[in-house]
Amino acid sequence: MTHEDLTAGEGGLAGVTLLPGVRLAEVDACRLEALLAEPAGALVAVCCVRGQVELALPATVSLSCGEVLSLVAPAAGEKCRVRPQEGPFRGVALVVSTDAVAPGAAATLAGFDVDLAELVAATAAAGPMADAAGSAVSCAFLDLAVGARGEGVAALKLRCVEVLRCLCEARWRAAYARRGPVTRAEIARCARTLMRQNVESPLTIGELARRCQTSPTVLKESFRAEYGMPVHEWYRRFRMLRAADLLRVGSGSISDVARAVGYSNASKFAQAFSACMGATPSAWRRAALTCAATAAPELAEAG
Repeated sequence: MTHEDLTAGEGGLAGVTLLPGVRLAEVDACRLEALLAEPAGALVAVCCVRGQVELALPATVSLSCGEVLSLVAPAAGEKCRVRPQEGPFRGVALVVSTDAVAPGAAATLAGFDVDLAELVAATAAAGPMADAAGSAVSCAFLDLAVGARGEGVAALKLRCVEVLRCLCEARWRAAYARRGPVTRAEIARCARTLMRQNVESPLTIGELARRCQTSPTVLKESFRAEYGMPVHEWYRRFRMLRAADLLRVGSGSISDVARAVGYSNASKFAQAFSACMGATPSAWRRAALTCAATAAPELAEAG
């Protein structure tokens, strides 16, 4: 797929359908204004790649380079106005029409922690929301924008899923900041988010419960009900998967990797890693390096 493929189509809006009900398009000010006239209920998320733009929604919102604005298309008659501010505006937009998402696609996205219906509902309830440049949403969107210039659809799909996952997590965090977790599913999600953010210095069950504004018992029951395993087991597996990535791509020692995932004792780390991954850290690294060395000549020939 080329840049021309992405911008092809009537008014440049057709873009590329990455998933059923999810499409990607490069936009200027005029195209963005047209996108905001999508049928009511569609989710529009746009990342500013160049320039600055002002949107009247009817409240005025400014969008600068690297910032991401997400909103649910307003009802008919509530037209949005878009005005460039500093030089030509260029952006990348994702448009999500939940009524066009097939059940199978929704189930696949759910496996990546993306609930499109929940994302649209949360965005509609909060109103237009901006994610700052440098945030997880912004970084994922800019990766998608860069990929749109030359990657195939399969790679763009993965980048798109990451953008949607980051959007879901950001909207959930905003709701949590306003009112704290309420349901058991929210408590479990809060704990999982905290565990992902605290790998080098793992949290205790008591600390997780305190930060999730609940008791250790409710936390453990909620997590098992939502994710089908004890919270401590999920935490250990996540840390070991992070360690496996570090062993595969990094050059640090086993002790360095152990410390990066919260183990001060390399021997205890090796035992935990072997129990989870079925190989010692050293064997895992050797196997990963062998696979990389074998794949390199094949990739060179394919190129």
